[in-house]
Amino acid sequence: MRIKVFLLLAIIYLSFIALGLPDALLGSAWNLVRLDLNVSLGTLGIMSFIIYVVSTLATLNAPRLLRVFETKVVVLIGISMIGVALVMISRVTHFYQMLFFAIPLGLGAGVIDVTLNHYLSSHYKASHMNFLHSFYGIGVTLGPTIMAYALRAHAWRQGYVIVGLMLFSIAILLLLSFPLWFKENTIDRNQLHAPLSLSDAFKIPGALKSVFIFLIYVHLETLGGIWIASYIFIQKGGSYASAALFTSIFYLSLTLGRLTSGVVSNFITPNRLIWIGEFGIVLAGVLFLLPFDSLWFVAIVVAVFGLGCAPIFPNMMYLNGQYFDKQKVSKVMSLQMALGYMGFGIFTPFAGYIFDRFSIGWYPIFIIINGIILIGLTRTFFKLKQRRT
Repeated sequence: MRIKVFLLLAIIYLSFIALGLPDALLGSAWNLVRLDLNVSLGTLGIMSFIIYVVSTLATLNAPRLLRVFETKVVVLIGISMIGVALVMISRVTHFYQMLFFAIPLGLGAGVIDVTLNHYLSSHYKASHMNFLHSFYGIGVTLGPTIMAYALRAHAWRQGYVIVGLMLFSIAILLLLSFPLWFKENTIDRNQLHAPLSLSDAFKIPGALKSVFIFLIYVHLETLGGIWIASYIFIQKGGSYASAALFTSIFYLSLTLGRLTSGVVSNFITPNRLIWIGEFGIVLAGVLFLLPFDSLWFVAIVVAVFGLGCAPIFPNMMYLNGQYFDKQKVSKVMSLQMALGYMGFGIFTPFAGYIFDRFSIGWYPIFIIINGIILIGLTRTFFKLKQRRT
């Protein structure tokens, strides 16, 4: 029995690697892709916005899907959709064609994210949630690393094909693992994912505050994942390949930070881990402003930024089980992700508009301002729990 439980957890973690693999591909390759497709720097925001809109629809409807299908089926469909989209993106010749394949990318990511986060928060400890998101970090680190090697030959399309084939392989392993998954009968699914209107969901104490925390956090993480390569290339004089590797540094530090959070979560509360991360983000923004152009120094700052981001998302997800009723958790999670994706789909493209119109030198200022806002929002959310207890 223990072997089956271990294998199931391994498959869940592997599925979160699949979720992370495509997330930073386009951002890390954008300096070459935009030249190949003849579009401007800020055009990347259009792709981000479409993925955001589709992901929002997917996350809002995830509880409805989970009432009909078991977790394993939803995850398999999501991974397969993403794999198809990545391979097809490698074949585009115009940017508008890429926008079409943003639809399955967003759908797949949205349903996987809500489904697995709910599954882990319902059945496992805080350490497992941190480890789950560290495996997302492995995927999102590996993706731009693969792309960096492809860019050495100016072959960004090859990078997309490799990652797409990796997702198909994970989908096959997931399908083979179906007998390991716990049975989810219809009655249990209906109870855990009971219908709840948006207006009633927003009336849940703390729900709206938590949504805003996710919104700002997702914006900060995607500032690192999408724009760090362009910042290094334009502002610091890095090459295509080295700029892409800075995206890998960001996500590698994010991954190591989440692994560390998983280990120390038995000694440090989730609330405190979140505080440590948020102050680390602000520190990174300040360090970016120092007049050092050495890429080694910038690499250290990028690592601090990633470490700061590391504990926030998984520990906020874990706290859902403590702050909200069991029957309402999946709905609150879907709101957190759906509206939190605004950070990715609206705020981060808006940052791209500012960078395009003025200068990407504003990048550290965006990190500092949003980091301070995040600290303020978290403070009010944690006070709510203190009043309830």
